[in-house]
Amino acid sequence: MEKQILIVDDELGIRELLRECLEDEGYLVKLAENALEADKMVKEYRFDLILMDVWLPDMDGVSLFKRFLSNGIVTPVIMMSGHASITSALEAIRIGARDFLEKPLSLSKLLPLVDKHILKERTNSEGVLEDISEIITLDLNNQLKNIKETLERRYFLYHMNKQKGNITKIAEVSGVDRAHLYRKFKNLGIKIK
Repeated sequence: MEKQILIVDDELGIRELLRECLEDEGYLVKLAENALEADKMVKEYRFDLILMDVWLPDMDGVSLFKRFLSNGIVTPVIMMSGHASITSALEAIRIGARDFLEKPLSLSKLLPLVDKHILKERTNSEGVLEDISEIITLDLNNQLKNIKETLERRYFLYHMNKQKGNITKIAEVSGVDRAHLYRKFKNLGIKIK
């Protein structure tokens, strides 16, 4: 049986791009452009995964996800956003989102995440429980690590711009000595001009 995914995003281009990529991977895909449509669809269809934007025109994605949970809908959710705060990301993870993706979306990150979060049916229920426990533990650790790296990267990029690339001033403001700062920039993928 083909796995079914719901994409909830107010941007038509993103919905269509994700639909095309996921259908190429063999998934059945339904689209919703707002919370009202998504709410109707989860009542009508059974989804194996929901990809949902944090910013929707009629309700934020985190509130919609909370509504799903209160209605007993336990479909795995991956939240997406190009301008959500770290608070939104942490709130989504805290209430049970499986992951949080930053826009612009990288398909090389998205597709493995989708595959990972759609569990294949197995005959050994004991194995499934062990796998689920391991996935939940790994997911939480990876999500927090990714959120921390994203926050650190944004913090240092902000100070790079504010201090006009002056490493000495960035070191003073951040409280990180220069030698460690260069290493941290390299690890975070920040290029020094």
